[in-house]
Amino acid sequence: MSNTNPQIEKQLDKLASICCTRLEHSSTDPTLEDSSIDELLKSLLMSGYARHADRSLQVDIENRVKDMCREPAMHRGGGLSGLTEQLQNKFNQLKSWESRQPDDKSKAKAANISSATDA
Repeated sequence: MSNTNPQIEKQLDKLASICCTRLEHSSTDPTLEDSSIDELLKSLLMSGYARHADRSLQVDIENRVKDMCREPAMHRGGGLSGLTEQLQNKFNQLKSWESRQPDDKSKAKAANISSATDA
């Protein structure tokens, strides 16, 4: 895991640990609906992970999960792929939201009626 800082490494390890826990304790398809995950993803984005164009969050997390909890990762490969795909999608949405310019989607609107008219 080269070209990253200790903060990114710590965040990736925490995300992988959460995936391990979900794989070990979920009998059905595991999901990642949790505010702590959203916070970790946002921290990862703010730490500069998105600037590493040669890196894939999904691949990085899958590799870490396979190292941390080999048994559940080996037997629940589909579940692991589903979890890491959810993480990648959430990260991509967050990255898109954070990088969007104010005029990307709509024009600025008046704050109230009096500022929009001559009244």
